[in-house]
Amino acid sequence: MLTELYIENFALIDRLFVTFAPGLNILTGETGAGKSIVIDAINVLLGERAGTDLVRTGTQKAVVQATFDMTDSAHLLPALAEVGVEPEDGLLIITREVAREGRNVARINGRACPVSVIRQTGDLLVDLHGQHEHQSLLREEHHITFLDALGDEEYQQLLAEVATLNSRRNALLRELHGLQSDERERLRMIDLLGFQVKEIEKAKLQPEEEAALQSERVRLANAERLHAAASAVYSLLYEGEEGRSVLDALGESELQLSALARIDADLETLAASLEAASVQIADVCHELADYRDRVQFDPERLEEVEERLELISSLKRKYGETVEAVLAYSEEKSADLHQLAHHAERVDEVTAEISRVETELMTHATVLSQRRAALAETLAANMQAELAYLGMPRAVFRVDLGRNPQASGIVVNGERVAVTGNGIDVVAFHLSPNVGEPPKPLARIASGGELSRVMLALKAVSARGAGVPSLIFDEIDTGIGGRTAETVGEKLAQVARDAQVICVTHLAQLAFYADRHFLLEKVTENERTVSRMRALEREEQNEELGRLQAGGRVTDAVRAHVTGVLGEIQAQKQGTLF
Repeated sequence: MLTELYIENFALIDRLFVTFAPGLNILTGETGAGKSIVIDAINVLLGERAGTDLVRTGTQKAVVQATFDMTDSAHLLPALAEVGVEPEDGLLIITREVAREGRNVARINGRACPVSVIRQTGDLLVDLHGQHEHQSLLREEHHITFLDALGDEEYQQLLAEVATLNSRRNALLRELHGLQSDERERLRMIDLLGFQVKEIEKAKLQPEEEAALQSERVRLANAERLHAAASAVYSLLYEGEEGRSVLDALGESELQLSALARIDADLETLAASLEAASVQIADVCHELADYRDRVQFDPERLEEVEERLELISSLKRKYGETVEAVLAYSEEKSADLHQLAHHAERVDEVTAEISRVETELMTHATVLSQRRAALAETLAANMQAELAYLGMPRAVFRVDLGRNPQASGIVVNGERVAVTGNGIDVVAFHLSPNVGEPPKPLARIASGGELSRVMLALKAVSARGAGVPSLIFDEIDTGIGGRTAETVGEKLAQVARDAQVICVTHLAQLAFYADRHFLLEKVTENERTVSRMRALEREEQNEELGRLQAGGRVTDAVRAHVTGVLGEIQAQKQGTLF
């Protein structure tokens, strides 16, 4: 669960540190005090897009950090391991930094990681219900996501297999469409690619050839100079002027030192060095003579080298920056040419592969559909019970599954139906809030208060099965009041027995059930507006509950009422209701 939250330089918050409790954590405060800013910060922490406008004016970066205690969440460790995340000493510390210049940094337990990993990790740790999530219930295309989220691990694996097969089918259909699109374009490409491949093959390029040719060109262009220099050096070393060469001088010097060494042994080393030098110089002379004789004055060969290098340069301008790149281009286009030339065979291959994949997809999608139908029945029954508890005892909740005919779909039971990564089903939630009326789409009949209760019921059902340690509700109380608000508060307290709940609310009926109550306030410090958040002691909590209950001035009568309600709720918590 989420135990600690630290926020720095985020919107109106300069610095905030708060410790959350197990059970139900309630956040209240005047409108604009910063309650939603806290939720926004948690959203950013969990991988939502972070704009630089969130960075507090006058500062360079915003920081959000949360500590999660994983002691009671061992069931999440395998899923965390799949994304490369492992708790340290039972804790996960997630940090997100948003710099004003736009550079974002994400860390888990101090190690940098992609935001995608943060997002995947956050999905396992927190289920966050934002202010506008009600609207997703009004869009039927989202209903299948709500339903599928309730499936077990085997169900999720089957769902993933269907998505993989559907992606494979779509890729094959795109390839087949490309193969069948334009015969004239195919023939034009065969001519073009054939010319390119032949031009490169005709050149018979070698990977190291260009460097060798460039070296040879330098030697051929400077042959006369090289020959003259080699001859001059050879003459100095071996022939010398007036019959006396360097070798002669070394030989004579070595003889004299050898004679002197017979008198003074200290000169033996020098004599040996001169002897070795004479041998080395002699070797140099022989090699110089060979080199001089090999130097060619060959203008024709130089012209051939220049032409070859120009050909290589021309091919590089067309097909790649290096000879290796040109050869790779030729290999790639040869494969493309082979595919184009064997067009009919590839059409047959792709068509057969589509048939095979569609058969496998149909099998998996049918099994998924059967599993989904059973899951829909379970959800409908659970939702019926939850809605009754939330003050809608006569409501009927139904999960309808259907299929859309589509000529380009897959064949299921003799007819072609549309298929997506979710399979072949279309899911729609229908509700009848009143007796005697048939269930209808939520968008047509549900009020704001009814939507809030439907969403809370869905969260309550999913909390029991998903094992997400923390649920966050930002104003789940939209459109409700009176006894309905009380039942929502009771339900939140009930859900909070299985998972930590953090809830932003304006209603005392919900706040009464808090295990820990936080107040957000907007204050002015150093001529700047900042948001503050603090946990309330019992007397402070009573005053805040009184403000929420009375909507203004807190009187002794209001305080007495608050004390009485809190006593009743405490008794309920110790009884069987929670």
